[in-house]
Amino acid sequence: MFENLNFSLSSLCVQPAQRPELASLYTVVDQRWNQKFDRLSLLVTVRDQGTLVAAGLVHDSIVAPTSSMNAVELGCMAVRADYRRLGIRQHVTSLRLAHALRAGRTPISVIDSQNPASWAFYERSELWERERSFEHEGQLKFIYRATEAAWQWAAQLPQASEDQVAIRLSQAPAPSAPFTLAPALAYPHAARYGSDDSASPVPVM
Repeated sequence: MFENLNFSLSSLCVQPAQRPELASLYTVVDQRWNQKFDRLSLLVTVRDQGTLVAAGLVHDSIVAPTSSMNAVELGCMAVRADYRRLGIRQHVTSLRLAHALRAGRTPISVIDSQNPASWAFYERSELWERERSFEHEGQLKFIYRATEAAWQWAAQLPQASEDQVAIRLSQAPAPSAPFTLAPALAYPHAARYGSDDSASPVPVM
């Protein structure tokens, strides 16, 4: 399914010269967006022949009122419109979830109530449970956290993890050139998240 796509991991902070390319994926790029990238523990990017088509973070800059201890958020998930419904979103999510759990952190996701396909997935998934709801800027949102089943899922994954992958940005990227990341190993259990078709809703973050 992903033979033409390159999934890459990085644990390094994204430098200012590298951010415009990432910003092209997002409708809102503000101080909060930059703060999340400043505080990332993992950046997953997806490229098609060098073109950035998707990205997602694990970050510890959390403003949602979670009671989860040691929490990290799976945030800033974005996929270019012409690359949706290909299974990219759930594969990026599985990479981030596995990373957070292997780091011994408590993964959470914040979902807007106006995104019914997403929160419906979380309501049905055995890997997530709703912690609480809250309002932000007049919008109802839900906080989901990983369940015990998620920890069991991560424990069953092969031990090939990001510590076996070169996860470094190129040392001196040109300001106008896209940054490159080393290819990441795919997690075979990513299929647990289904596909991007309407019969199998997947997380949208």
